[in-house]
Amino acid sequence: MGARNARAEKYLALHQARIWIGRRVNILKPEEAFPGNVFRTFDCRHVRTSMSVSLHRSPAFNSAHYKGLATCGSVWACPVCAGKIQERRRLELEHLVQWAETQEKQAIMVTFTFPHAAFHSLADLLARQSDAFLRFRRGSPFSRLKDFIGFSGLVRSLEVTHGANGWHPHTHELWLVDPSVQADICSRLVELWERACIAAGLLDPDDTAKVQAFRMHSVDVRLNATSGDYLAKQDSSRNWGITHEVAKATSKAGKAKGVHPHEFLVRRQKGDAARYFEYLEGMKGKRQLFWSPSLKAKCGLQDFSDEVIANQEQDDADLLGRLDQDQWDFIRSKRLAAQVLDAAELGGWDLVTRYLKRLGYITRPPSELS
Repeated sequence: MGARNARAEKYLALHQARIWIGRRVNILKPEEAFPGNVFRTFDCRHVRTSMSVSLHRSPAFNSAHYKGLATCGSVWACPVCAGKIQERRRLELEHLVQWAETQEKQAIMVTFTFPHAAFHSLADLLARQSDAFLRFRRGSPFSRLKDFIGFSGLVRSLEVTHGANGWHPHTHELWLVDPSVQADICSRLVELWERACIAAGLLDPDDTAKVQAFRMHSVDVRLNATSGDYLAKQDSSRNWGITHEVAKATSKAGKAKGVHPHEFLVRRQKGDAARYFEYLEGMKGKRQLFWSPSLKAKCGLQDFSDEVIANQEQDDADLLGRLDQDQWDFIRSKRLAAQVLDAAELGGWDLVTRYLKRLGYITRPPSELS
């Protein structure tokens, strides 16, 4: 899928989120006149925050964007904000991997998963997963392992997908370790992870088949994250690069083993609205990316919140023009936000105005706009 088609799909998905959010607020809080007061995503890229909406284009990247619109900054609820935030996070991870090389450290990706079934609620699985990780990292066995591999920090990404076996929470962790570390550490990790999952109620030790499958599939270790195969973004038919795997966990569309919850907004199958809100409730207050304390500062990165990143744009962007209230109302009523950005990138302000006119926008006299 091309970049512009992907952007259009994200805006359509955000529109669907607004529909579902509006219905949910009307049912649960009928006294609330403004659904955006309950879910900020309802207002995202839709409600003006100034008299006009300005349209900008970066000449360096030929990418257009709006200013003067509300943004929610949610990687969980909003497909548009998620895409922007995660691209920035991916660049941070690439910087970390490059910095690790200068410190004579190897970056490896360790993925942890566990058994789950369709009857499990997401909230319960997340609570047990959190408990399992506390047990996994507690005590001398994990401390000795860290010393053995020269562990000096990690970045952890929480990912949730949904498939035939229900919710599937799992984590991707980027570990900085000694260059001598090999894939044989996987057996030790499986041992510690199995013990933790049994204690947290995620694995039945008496179920021989599940235990055997757990030992084969619950931990995956990928070495040398600095290789081009890991860092380069791959298309959907190949593996994701390691920094994309960690940073873009919330933007991956449907896979054979399950779909990301943002896919609910696109496919809209029976039960998807309820699943979307179960996801939002389960992820409330959770961080998509966790960095070891002080690791960002050590590698020379500033720590910006998701909300700040969602509002950031290229410093070199040129102002193309300003859309008044009437123009913006027309654009959002016709769901043309993504297409107007396309027009701005392809032909500047002139093409934007011609595009709106061709689709039926009629310029109103100033007296009618007041």
